[in-house]
Amino acid sequence: MLKLRSTGVKRTSNGHRALTLVEVLVTITIFVILAWMMMVMVQEITKGWTKAERQRVLYERAAGALDRVADDLSMALCREPTGTTDVRVRLLGDLDAQTGMQRVMFVRSFEAGPERALTFFAGDGRPNTLRFRPPEEEDAPRNAPTPVAYTPPDRDTFTGKFAGDYRALGGMAQVAYFVEKQTLYRAIRAPVSDQFADLLNTHAATPLVGDVLYLAFDYWGQSTSQWEQPGKGSNVRGAERIWDSTRGIAAAPLGQFFLHRGRESLTDPEDDVFPMKIRVTITVDSPLPRCTHTKLAEASSSSDGMLFVNSTQGFPEGGTENSYILVGNEWIHYTSKTADAFKASRRGARGSSAVDHPADELVRIGQTFRRVIFIPGFRVDWTSDEHWRERRLQAGKK
Repeated sequence: MLKLRSTGVKRTSNGHRALTLVEVLVTITIFVILAWMMMVMVQEITKGWTKAERQRVLYERAAGALDRVADDLSMALCREPTGTTDVRVRLLGDLDAQTGMQRVMFVRSFEAGPERALTFFAGDGRPNTLRFRPPEEEDAPRNAPTPVAYTPPDRDTFTGKFAGDYRALGGMAQVAYFVEKQTLYRAIRAPVSDQFADLLNTHAATPLVGDVLYLAFDYWGQSTSQWEQPGKGSNVRGAERIWDSTRGIAAAPLGQFFLHRGRESLTDPEDDVFPMKIRVTITVDSPLPRCTHTKLAEASSSSDGMLFVNSTQGFPEGGTENSYILVGNEWIHYTSKTADAFKASRRGARGSSAVDHPADELVRIGQTFRRVIFIPGFRVDWTSDEHWRERRLQAGKK
């Protein structure tokens, strides 16, 4: 009688072949590897999408802000309009005493458009006479007698229901840009007055962009040779960080304007000066905690050259024009980085002050954008040019 040799294959009661323990373990291992690979792929895709979305938000924010600034500056007036006696055309660029951040105030012209209408006045020195009845007579019958003319209402009484609420299209207005609590504000006002400081008020301004870490205006004047500031002892002149078109404001820091002449120039529009072009620099960031950030791992003094942090992942390599980190309110330029430290090359950069920082202080980087805006009607001071000075001396000798 023949005997069948066992093959070691287990079969179930219905005759089907069953899996061995080794086969089960191999199958589980394969599934685990596939699941791990899938998880890694999903994480990388999510990370890439998050980074791209963050970049998209940053570029949209920066582009919107720079477009608005460029539109205003490109229409900046550099001379008093013909026939006006009370309008003061100025361009003032100074520094915020508390934050050290730059701000700019100027007068721009307007063409037809809804924003011009909503500035409440055309700047032509004439009161509005188009409103057919004052607000208290709003419910008066439409066949009311003679239209009533009166002085323009303030912003609080604007209703948009009467022809007089919309002034003549065109004219001029005062515009200011400044940053407060990391928000970029734009203020606009008409008619134009000789007061500019009161424009720097968040209650009268419109917030444009949040999470603005840095804002700068560099002015290219008649003596400027390059945008960046040269080293000590150089004969090359960099861009100006302050500007006073009147050349007569003595208050700091405008009193140190390189073309400053004195109080006699304050009321003399004939000797006003305006830059040829202005470079706007803005550093924006995504809201916390989605932005690239870290914290100081240990306290740092104002003279430390190494700053130790929890991680430098996501921060760009050092040694470039964008290698600036914001620690508290101090900007620091770094030349290189390790996994947990930055090597600082300049403390108190970008107009900030070098100060001590406690442990766990927030460290941010942001994204920096720049744009150069040309001023069509710029005015220079030829009397300060060496060539013209030489010619005047020669003419005096004759």
